[in-house]
Amino acid sequence: MNNYIYWVLIYLVFSLIYAQTFKKANRNMKDASALTVLLELFTAFFAIFFIPFFKFKLPDNPYVYLIFFIVTIIYAFTDRLNIEARYGLNPSTFSMLKQLSSVFLVIFGFIFLKEKLVIKKIIGGVIIILANILLGMNKGKISFNKYFIMCFISNFLFAIAMLINVNISSNFNIAFYTIITVFIPSIYIFLFNKLSFKKLANEFSLYDKKRFIIAAFSWSIMLISSVKAYEYGSVSVVAPLLTLSMITNTIYEYIFDKNKKDLLFKLFISFIIIIGVILIKM
Repeated sequence: MNNYIYWVLIYLVFSLIYAQTFKKANRNMKDASALTVLLELFTAFFAIFFIPFFKFKLPDNPYVYLIFFIVTIIYAFTDRLNIEARYGLNPSTFSMLKQLSSVFLVIFGFIFLKEKLVIKKIIGGVIIILANILLGMNKGKISFNKYFIMCFISNFLFAIAMLINVNISSNFNIAFYTIITVFIPSIYIFLFNKLSFKKLANEFSLYDKKRFIIAAFSWSIMLISSVKAYEYGSVSVVAPLLTLSMITNTIYEYIFDKNKKDLLFKLFISFIIIIGVILIKM
């Protein structure tokens, strides 16, 4: 499967499954940190089964491990923020806000990498920002709740990780890489929040276990497929295609969740964001 289209399609299918099952699985959540650790552990477990499908390799450069260690610390923060943001936002809204990371990458590239400011990238960034402002409009007023803010901070941190973590995944077996990127952050969160295995068990007992397990399995495939898509396709093509998850989630919510009043508005926002991403990634 060395065609990026296959991996994009796999990503879109499982990103939809993940977003919708995870949203329904954790309605009785009491501790977002425990939820994050549980999801990361289950996702790491499922990723183990994919190791044989990819060439096993590890980097021999100590610098790569140092960078990876720093990145996993950032991932601990982004995962924790994303989990609670997903809890409080509709999947379609969350997927739209995720595109802010592209804007931050443009800004960081200019500031830290001394990249030239290309007019189309500036326009693309402005489009994405304006689209997300429209997304936060409520009865003519801008209204951002704490979940919006969490998502904003998470995307800021994720962009920092991406700035540091340039093609680092190519040094690893991709399934093993996925395991590390979720398992190590789970340890950080577990220790920092002074969680116990008993607390994790009690938290897990509150969830719809079938949906939760499906969500974790789907997330593992999402992480693998997104990396493989970028491996086989150019960023300018793959990035806009992956953002189609905004549209699939919006349509799903319209059909199955009876969220009919926002369909046209969210589709409009989705298309605007896709245009912004295309301009940035071209």
